[in-house]
Amino acid sequence: MAFEEPDSPVCRTASLSDLDAIRALEVVEFEHLAYPYFVLRQLFELHGANWTVAENAGVVCGYVLTAVDGDGTAWFLGFAVASACRGRGFGRVLLEAALAQCRKVHAEQVYVTVKPGNRSAYHLYKEIGFAWVDHEVDYFGTDEPRDVLVHRIYH
Repeated sequence: MAFEEPDSPVCRTASLSDLDAIRALEVVEFEHLAYPYFVLRQLFELHGANWTVAENAGVVCGYVLTAVDGDGTAWFLGFAVASACRGRGFGRVLLEAALAQCRKVHAEQVYVTVKPGNRSAYHLYKEIGFAWVDHEVDYFGTDEPRDVLVHRIYH
């Protein structure tokens, strides 16, 4: 008898042992803009308690790297879902879990950057409640434009 894969991932707080899987997804999804392992390690020390990973069949298949400041502002510094898990609602479940974590730590607004033209990301962020606030031509350096989106959390 074959077992079916779950319809949605299991989301949980990231642990140090997840960094290799997060780094591997970073490299696939963001190529030359991927965070180096040493940066992920240091970001984990500062913000890891707010990071969310999604697992499917016990394997990390997505993550949201969330940084929260002391003034009620959070940033999603990284968000990715493995290609094999896309189109199945995993991204939505993962973002909703990350936003729940932001509410838990009393963040009032959450920002994220999106590469212009990334229609699937825009669609998902819009459905979750993010709105466009800014555009920067060289946000991540020369020829790396990004739009900035915000989700306001009302407690």
